[in-house]
Amino acid sequence: MSEKRAKSLVLDTSVALKFYLPEEGHEEALGLLEAAEAGAAELLAPGTLLPEGFNAIAQQRRRGLLDEEDATGAWAKLLAAPVYTYAVEDLIERAATIANETGAIIYDALFLALAEDTDTVMVTADGKLLQALKSTRHASLARPLEQISNLIQ
Repeated sequence: MSEKRAKSLVLDTSVALKFYLPEEGHEEALGLLEAAEAGAAELLAPGTLLPEGFNAIAQQRRRGLLDEEDATGAWAKLLAAPVYTYAVEDLIERAATIANETGAIIYDALFLALAEDTDTVMVTADGKLLQALKSTRHASLARPLEQISNLIQ
């Protein structure tokens, strides 16, 4: 009997934050996190995930959407998340090409480049990015968070 291999998925910062922040998509993101913790999914991201995540948590703290304790807790959990990170230097050339072809910002293009490089898809909660990719040859690299149950089966 062969053992089922974990499904590799690139997750962007919008999804990683939903692991710990009670906002739309939180339940779907928790399902992905639980799949990773159970060994059914392998989560990948460029090394920009942590600085982007910290910045988003800090912004929510400054806006009063998170108190100090919740912000500190979310940051600690993000640091401990079961996500394999990849060096930006290994992705930047391809990401620049993707950014130029799609109009996506370079930070988003890094996630797309990683998905392409690892022959998988990026899971995102960024509707604007999905819309921007829709009419490009890179549309197949990204899936909305709402489809996560289909991706990890």
